[in-house]
Amino acid sequence: MSTAPLARILPLLRIPRTRLLAAVIASAATLGAAFALAAVSAWLVTTAWTMPPVLDLTVAVVGVRALGVSRGVLRWADRMLTHDVALRGVVELRTGLFTRLASRPADAISRLRRGDLLARLGDDAQEMADHVITAVVPAAVAAVMALAVLATIGPLSLLAAGTMLLSLLIATCLAPWAAHRAAGATQAAVLETRSAVVSAALEILDDATALRVAGRLDAAEADLAAAQRDHDRAVDRAAWPAAIAAAAVPLAMIPAVLGSLLAAGAVWLEGAASAGAIGILLLLPLSSFEAATALPAAAAQRARSRAAAARLVEAIGPQDADAARTPAAEPGAGRDAGTDAAAAGRAVPALRARGLDAGWSAEGRGVRGLDLELAPGTRLAITGASGIGKSTLLMTLAGLLEPLRGSVALEPARPGPESGPVAGPTDGPTAGPTAGPVAAAAHRPDPHDGEVILFAEDAHVFATTVRENLRVARGQVTDAEIRQALAEVGLEDWVDALPAGLGTMLGPDGTTVSGGERRRLLLARALVRGAPISLLDEPTEHLDAARGDALLTRLLDPGAPGGPLLPREHTVVVVTHRRDRIPPGAAVLDLEPDGRWTLTPGRPGGDA
Repeated sequence: MSTAPLARILPLLRIPRTRLLAAVIASAATLGAAFALAAVSAWLVTTAWTMPPVLDLTVAVVGVRALGVSRGVLRWADRMLTHDVALRGVVELRTGLFTRLASRPADAISRLRRGDLLARLGDDAQEMADHVITAVVPAAVAAVMALAVLATIGPLSLLAAGTMLLSLLIATCLAPWAAHRAAGATQAAVLETRSAVVSAALEILDDATALRVAGRLDAAEADLAAAQRDHDRAVDRAAWPAAIAAAAVPLAMIPAVLGSLLAAGAVWLEGAASAGAIGILLLLPLSSFEAATALPAAAAQRARSRAAAARLVEAIGPQDADAARTPAAEPGAGRDAGTDAAAAGRAVPALRARGLDAGWSAEGRGVRGLDLELAPGTRLAITGASGIGKSTLLMTLAGLLEPLRGSVALEPARPGPESGPVAGPTDGPTAGPTAGPVAAAAHRPDPHDGEVILFAEDAHVFATTVRENLRVARGQVTDAEIRQALAEVGLEDWVDALPAGLGTMLGPDGTTVSGGERRRLLLARALVRGAPISLLDEPTEHLDAARGDALLTRLLDPGAPGGPLLPREHTVVVVTHRRDRIPPGAAVLDLEPDGRWTLTPGRPGGDA
């Protein structure tokens, strides 16, 4: 596996070198205190055996106590500094990831399962923090401690220093290298299977009711259990290389201990060393490999980090996309664009699909060969069986999914008698009113430009106030406009009954509102946004028949009693199962099995 992804992701942590250096120094000081404690203790024990004057041992006794206390203090500082660096880094990383994801082509994100994307931004990003804690800092500390060990033993015996060098090379270089080589493929499997578990679990949590109604909940739970078993097996396979490498470190101590024994015997026979020095030679090798014991885990972590970095790079796209990013593509660009096309001096464009095949894959095309023209002011209902591809078609029309074949484009609206959808070749004049200057050229729908907005049926309800849940659609919206939108969808009494009105906090993902209140809250977002072309996915589901029918009529019939919910000149496309409740003035696109479709035009003018 290439190290290029890791080299690209690590700079996104933006870790200051001074903070990283402080973490390494604190960690090295912790192990240095333990190493010094072992050396002083060895000297003290063997020197005391010779029964010198007690005052000769006083400094060593005090040193043992001081080193014992300082080791705990330094360990605390080590943990604080290392985790501070890692946690700050992962915050910076996730900020950079979200920025890059927001500027990517929408299709690249839409084709990722929600659970997979969550696993990448959550678990895989966390692997980068673990990389600092478990791999970067321990590797630097092991290098420092190896030099300290050799510097301590070298003056006492070159033989002991030579065998120690050999053992350290095995423990700090060869064993981790072998572990890293062996762990590469297995660690990638761990991440992939973990992502599958998260995706399957999230699907069940999000869609448990729908799965139960469709009779698929047991199968989904079985898939989750199978994914968990696969993950467990991958974890077990990945543990073998690290375990073997971890066992290699104690084995590497054997040459060092034997070399120290031979060296201690030689200097003792020669009378060239004191009892304290002999004690250091004999006992210090046992304490010289503490830093090396962390390296097999560091090697496994590096392999896991490389696999995680590759998944993150796959999510954020090629590196040249970073340089190509412009301020207009940053998150929030165009957020308030298109709120009122006429007021903004722009024409409402026509949305045209030519030879469109829409779907998640070539094998699962929901619609084939669709030729469709939506002139300004068009009202279109899309119907069909569950799972046939209605939502997928909306995502394709919104520019969130790339067409499998054909094209979707926003083109200038050309003057004509009346608005309405056209099926078949669309090379002739386009009907429909305009609302300002005509656009200069055709272009693909772009989620950033605010001209075509999709309001999904599972759109998120944030754990914040009612007001802020509507402001996500248009940041400059006023309280009066929010109340007007809520009144239009029938939530005026509901918001008035809330403890703090618009300032009332909602639970995470709408857990404190009913299904009908959630749908109408999401519909109110669409009204607040007022996009020139609004694509609404099941906006009237979970509502009682009377209220749902009334809202559907006002969405699809500009002449409905009470007036249209969205401006007459704007284009509105609604996915619905209420086939018999669609106003006669609205066109209907029926999706059928095998990608077939039928378009039934509404009455000219769109009025019922």
